[in-house]
Amino acid sequence: MKKIIFLALITLFFAGCEKEEEKDLNFLSIELMTEDNPSVFTKTIILFEDSDYLIKTNLDNYINSYPFDVLFGYDVIKEKVILDSENQDTLLMTDYLFHAKDSTYILAYHLENGCCLIFDKNDNKIISKIKMDEWGFSPAPLAGAGGRRFYIKNELFLETTDWIS
Repeated sequence: MKKIIFLALITLFFAGCEKEEEKDLNFLSIELMTEDNPSVFTKTIILFEDSDYLIKTNLDNYINSYPFDVLFGYDVIKEKVILDSENQDTLLMTDYLFHAKDSTYILAYHLENGCCLIFDKNDNKIISKIKMDEWGFSPAPLAGAGGRRFYIKNELFLETTDWIS
């Protein structure tokens, strides 16, 4: 009888571990920039900053990616970013938005593509990896929503809604 209980407990333990591993398979691990090299960040764009994190990218990554040359109105803003960068080494993304809500998607783009550096102010170190998962649901035909969730240190940091039908 003891052997049966022991085998049942072992089976439950391993089944529980397997489900955790399967659950983790839905996450995409994203490698980020890990060196705060002054030659790479001669011109810096601050994508996000709060009391916990500073997220930045360099000028070339910024102007050669979303939303420039994709969204309406950003061709003019691109020119302004380039002009302002001639006189300033650090620019804030929030100063160069056509719509305030665009900041979420610009940040999500840079996180998803790993073309940014995240500095953890609390631990005083650079974060090398984040996780992302895509979510979506469709409760009825032709109805639903979906997007992305980004996790820093296994905590939800940013969520986007990319489509609604």
